[in-house]
Amino acid sequence: MSATTRPPLPPPAQPPEPDAPRRRRRGLQPRAVATIALVWVLLWDRVTWGNLVNGILVGLVVTYAFPLPSIEFQGRLRPHRLAWLIVRFVADLVVASWQVMLLAFGNHRPRNAVIEVQLRSRSDFYLTITAELVALVPGSVVVDARRSTSVLYLHLLDVHDEAGIAAQRAHVLEVERRVVRTFGSREEIEAVEGTRAPAPAATRPDGRPDERPDEEEQP
Repeated sequence: MSATTRPPLPPPAQPPEPDAPRRRRRGLQPRAVATIALVWVLLWDRVTWGNLVNGILVGLVVTYAFPLPSIEFQGRLRPHRLAWLIVRFVADLVVASWQVMLLAFGNHRPRNAVIEVQLRSRSDFYLTITAELVALVPGSVVVDARRSTSVLYLHLLDVHDEAGIAAQRAHVLEVERRVVRTFGSREEIEAVEGTRAPAPAATRPDGRPDERPDEEEQP
C-alpha cells in the first residue's frame, strides 16, 4: 500500500509588526541647507559673503551628520482653506490668551492634565504642522510627539473633568483636519474625515491615568 502524503501545513501567521521609523536620508538636502544658512545669517544679523558661506558649510555638516527623515507630500495647497486655517488659528489664539489672562488674575487654582491624542494621518508633515499650531496657543504644550505612531502628548492648563479632556482632544483632531484639508490630497482628506481615531486611555485632570475600563466612543 502506498503511503498517502499530506500537503504541508501553511506557516503560522506572524503578528503584524509595528511601523518602523521612516528611513533617514543620506545625501544632499538643498532645502534644509538653505534653511540652516538663512538662520545662520539671521543670527549674525549681517548679510555678508562670509556669513553666507559659513551658513552653507554649517548646513552641509548638520544635514550630513544628522540627516532628516524623508517626508512624503502628495497633496496640494488650497489658498482659501489656508486663509481659513489662519483665521481659526488667530481666533483660537485670542480666546486662549483671554482665558489664560483671567486665570492669572483670578483666585481659581488650575488643575492640569497630560493627555495623548492619536492623530488620524500618518504623515510627518501634518504631524509637525498640527503640533506647532497646538503648541503656539497658550494653555497647551506639546510634551512629546511620536513619529512612528503619530501620537501627540499634550500638557493642558486648567482642565476640570473628563469632559474638558475630551473637548481638548477633539480640538486637536479638528486642527489636524483643517491642516489636512489645506494641504492634503483628496484621498488623505477622505481618510481623515471618514475615520475616527481610537480613544486612548482616559487621563485624570491631575495627569494620572484613569484605571476605569475604556468605554466605546459614541459616534
